[in-house]
Amino acid sequence: MAKKRRVQQPQAKGFRPGKEPAHLKKRRAKAQLGADASWSQKQAIDAVAGRSPDEVRSMVKRWSTGLFAGGLLLGVGGLFLYGWSTPAGIVTHVVAGLLLVLGYRVRKSGQGLADMAGSI
Repeated sequence: MAKKRRVQQPQAKGFRPGKEPAHLKKRRAKAQLGADASWSQKQAIDAVAGRSPDEVRSMVKRWSTGLFAGGLLLGVGGLFLYGWSTPAGIVTHVVAGLLLVLGYRVRKSGQGLADMAGSI
């Protein structure tokens, strides 16, 4: 069996391994992405760089819970808006649906973001 070698990350001079400041970690991670990286990939790096995987998991849980709660509140509020104005109720329900879908997507990508935080 061949041994797997662990690839060493370049270390910032003057800092202990793993103790460099978050802005240096962000800069190094963005440099690894390259110039053709999308906006969402760069924002994901900004969100998780300098945080532990546990911090990222709790952040994802807070965001997804908040998005689900906001979607449910807007859904209930939309029911009341139908009595006042049908277009307002429709718009409110569309926004509520978008919040629920966004909350679902954030929750599904939570493990990937935690893995990314551990690798940065």
